[in-house]
Amino acid sequence: MPRSSQDKMVRSDSENILISNFPKDSQLETEDQIRGFELLRLAFFALKLRKFEQRHERARDETEYNFRCSLLRHAIFQQVLTLTKLGAREQAMQLIDACRK
Repeated sequence: MPRSSQDKMVRSDSENILISNFPKDSQLETEDQIRGFELLRLAFFALKLRKFEQRHERARDETEYNFRCSLLRHAIFQQVLTLTKLGAREQAMQLIDACRK
């Protein structure tokens, strides 16, 4: 079933909610689309780091663990820089804080 660039989800109180997806040609065109995608990437890295840190006790190789954590922290830092340029630094910091909880 082909998906359009926007799907509708109907709430019980009959209000339509629009959930935007990638455009059909897979190109991010507006600044809002780019910002949303970069926030999604940041959430992925932040949650991956949290999951990895929670499993630290099970890590067999401390060097490998430290290396992977370092890579994820660097990716998070780069995402914050990108989002700062897009005017979404506060959203990025809120997202990071929410992922730590």
